[in-house]
Amino acid sequence: MRKYMKAQSSIGHCLALLAILNLVACGSGSGSSSGPSSGPSSVSSCGPSPVLPATAPIPPANRPTGLVHPPNKSNVLPPSIPPPMVGQFGYNFWSPGVAGFPAVGEFYVDPVFGGTVRRLTDIGSLQNQDDIYGHHWANADGTLVFSRQGANGEIGRILDATTGRVVYDHQLGMSGPTAIDIAWDAIDPNVYYYYSGTDLMRRNLAAQPQPIDTIKKRFPAVLESNGGSLNTQDRSGRYFTVRYGGNNKVWDSQADIIYSGAVTPLNPNGWVAITPDGNYLVTAAGFAGPPNIEHYSYPINHGSNCIGSTPTQFWGLCGDHGALISASDNKNYFITHNCQHDANTYRVDITLDQSGKTEAEQIAANRLLLLGEFNQTGDGHLSAVSKGPNQDWVFADIETLDDPFGIPGTPFTPVAWAPYEQEIVAINVTTLEVWRYAHHRSRGLDTSGAHYYSQPRISCSWDGSVVLWTSNFNIAAPVGYADLYAMSFP
Repeated sequence: MRKYMKAQSSIGHCLALLAILNLVACGSGSGSSSGPSSGPSSVSSCGPSPVLPATAPIPPANRPTGLVHPPNKSNVLPPSIPPPMVGQFGYNFWSPGVAGFPAVGEFYVDPVFGGTVRRLTDIGSLQNQDDIYGHHWANADGTLVFSRQGANGEIGRILDATTGRVVYDHQLGMSGPTAIDIAWDAIDPNVYYYYSGTDLMRRNLAAQPQPIDTIKKRFPAVLESNGGSLNTQDRSGRYFTVRYGGNNKVWDSQADIIYSGAVTPLNPNGWVAITPDGNYLVTAAGFAGPPNIEHYSYPINHGSNCIGSTPTQFWGLCGDHGALISASDNKNYFITHNCQHDANTYRVDITLDQSGKTEAEQIAANRLLLLGEFNQTGDGHLSAVSKGPNQDWVFADIETLDDPFGIPGTPFTPVAWAPYEQEIVAINVTTLEVWRYAHHRSRGLDTSGAHYYSQPRISCSWDGSVVLWTSNFNIAAPVGYADLYAMSFP
């Protein structure tokens, strides 16, 4: 299993020195609390009116034909199915600019797996700037999508998730050092959050005649980047985690209480996330070498308003790529890879202590979800549904380093095309179903930061109704070029 790196923070899978835990002790457990609602601190109005271009055709229902058996039942890889090498969808031929390739708002049906894929952007001769990975790049109900455009991502746009039309242009909080931490609200599809100094800002797009910004919460110190990866709000919308002073706190937005205790990220530039059910903080990619590289979970006690001081070391076989899911079986899992001696994807229970356990013991304690071929189906990204009837589903893109750019118009014959290579798949973490949707066709990937934005970096909406990824579709220049694509789920 080879490894990727997130360009702007270098947190991909690099091991970091273990940060010193500086925690305030409190008992573990889970309870409930309530309190009076707190109103906004101040109100301001800014931002241009919505842009409303013409609409585009709406794709049909997206039900792929590629259902396969759960791999952990048969322990046999499914068939290897490369994309077409010739014809309209030829792997070295079909790309933006070719006749028949979808324009923004148009779609195609994957010729192998039957997934319906919509094109949402056409950035031309620019590098992609969308930090879509991990946290929800689409909103609470899958109707709106962030898009950072321009030469340096300085233009913050919000797109219709079906047509790609620009609904809101030049939006606040979508550029600058903490722009990677913009986040949609878990409940209100018209609200997103961004950082401004000490303030967690709430932007209401539905306000008339202009979007309105309010201070959701003013914290005691300047808010720091949280790595731009996993979620910082739970699915109820009530609990947040923010970082200041080098560590993460929990804030109950309903009672307006900052919990005692804190979590120091294992990687100083990496993420600390809250589970969808709001019961744990999690951080990953610590100092120890495998098979015990740290992945810590900390219980949140909502009865005593504190973060537990003793973490559980729940995984030691890979870095920080993964997704947190609070499943219908009332358990919290980290869906992630193994980088040691297989290329598989696992459902990892974040409450099981794996300190000192061998690779075999850690694998045996958890659940295999997706088989891979070591040293061939490289790495990938994952994104999990946080709420609603799709809450047991996680999405993965499989990324391969040994798929170089082809010569346009020239037939391409893969030396050895592996099962799941360059695929978009959906995995149910309880039923263990695997659905194969499409080939993402993003090529020429490597471990350099320059190529980070060509990686698909899959992301879904809070409810999982829309799934997003980026692809360069065999276009090599500029380095990092990729447009945004989407599919409906299921």
